[in-house]
Amino acid sequence: MAVAVSRTVGLLLDDPQNQYQQLLVKEAQLWAPRSDLGLLEPQFAGGSSWAQLESIQVWLRQPTRPDGVMVMLAGAQMTIGTFARIVKAGMPLVFLNRIPAWVDDLRAEFPQSLVAAVAPRQEGIGEVQGQHALGLARTGAFVLLVTGESRSQAAIDRQRGFERMVGSRFDVHALEGRWSSEGAAQALADWFRVGARRQTPVELIVCQNDTMAAGARRALAAQARATGRKDLEHIPLVGCDGLPTEGRAMVSRGELAATVVLPATTPPALQLLRRFWDSGAQSRTVLLEGTPFPSLDQKAG
Repeated sequence: MAVAVSRTVGLLLDDPQNQYQQLLVKEAQLWAPRSDLGLLEPQFAGGSSWAQLESIQVWLRQPTRPDGVMVMLAGAQMTIGTFARIVKAGMPLVFLNRIPAWVDDLRAEFPQSLVAAVAPRQEGIGEVQGQHALGLARTGAFVLLVTGESRSQAAIDRQRGFERMVGSRFDVHALEGRWSSEGAAQALADWFRVGARRQTPVELIVCQNDTMAAGARRALAAQARATGRKDLEHIPLVGCDGLPTEGRAMVSRGELAATVVLPATTPPALQLLRRFWDSGAQSRTVLLEGTPFPSLDQKAG
């Protein structure tokens, strides 16, 4: 017998192949019934802001639209107008992970509605990676930092947190890995081929996600085979995301020295919606901390 729910929630995500976003779906499916909420079938945009816009338009046209919406923005083209229509239609809104620059403008336009956000504290993630690095490399070491996309605020904030944590301890050189295994592998291959400092021994590679760390590991193995430099296969790597079947499994297999476990943002987002419907409680932006794996009191590597 189906359990009656008082409200329904729509979930819009970006990449159906992304394991972290798959985790967000599983956590939402687990937590929604606990909050007496019904979760609609999650919609994925596949990296297309237009596909995400179409999903929103379909909801807005339906007489039985969701009571509230959780959304991870897809692409860089989503503007305030689309989301103003969501809030104006009476649907409270919680942004997940990617917080748009115009969120405060949307809140100001609809002060009685819920326009909230739940995201990892990105600078904190970089700080944890920096703490791992301090335990893995000597003072003065040459460290490669493989970032996401240069225009990504998450990548910028993670790099800022990392650099603030390590200070002048390391000689840090950044490469852009575009958040992907292939992008990181190509960035490393290009650096080994034409990088101005390619002759400098690398003591540590820090990647802003575990997928890029996997690509970096492949690039190191390929370079080791091509040059006979077996030492390249033993350069420690630090990643981020920390999913049980990805980052934490890579640490257990010795492929990563450490990672950062990202918090799932859908459970607290559902709680914000539930509190708003129960009491009108307003929330703005909730920032969650990443967790080091292994813990910082354990020896990484």
